[in-house]
Amino acid sequence: MPNEAKKGITVKVDAGLHAEVKQYIESHGITMAEFVSLALHDELHPKFQTKEDAGNMRTLAFQVPEDLFQKIKDYLHRNNMTQKEFIIGLIEQELTRDQAEREAHSEAQADDPEPGEEDTEQDETALVDDFEDDSGEDDSEDESEDEEQGFSMGM
Repeated sequence: MPNEAKKGITVKVDAGLHAEVKQYIESHGITMAEFVSLALHDELHPKFQTKEDAGNMRTLAFQVPEDLFQKIKDYLHRNNMTQKEFIIGLIEQELTRDQAEREAHSEAQADDPEPGEEDTEQDETALVDDFEDDSGEDDSEDESEDEEQGFSMGM
């Protein structure tokens, strides 16, 4: 809005509300014009549902160090955002990122073979090796007896 033409709005408000607004703008280091612009923008272009539209609402409250608060306040002012819009945006962004990460992890697990599946051929070779006799003796008699009983082992 810096290069846009400006128009004036003059309104009369209750003295108590005026005092509250004046205290707010002084404590937040903004001008009356900036405050009214933000309020009008928020009313005309809400970024989030109103309480009535959103269903059940819950409150998150926390404290931050003063220097971080000032940085946030400056950021909000530069980006014409409310604290609520900013925090909800950050939360939604992180939840979306986390969901994508979990989905990618699930897909990666589905693509990986079951533990031990890759080593099946190697394990079978090791079993065969265990049954081999390195003594050099002829095992043909033992194999004949095994075949009669219905047991044979190919090598």
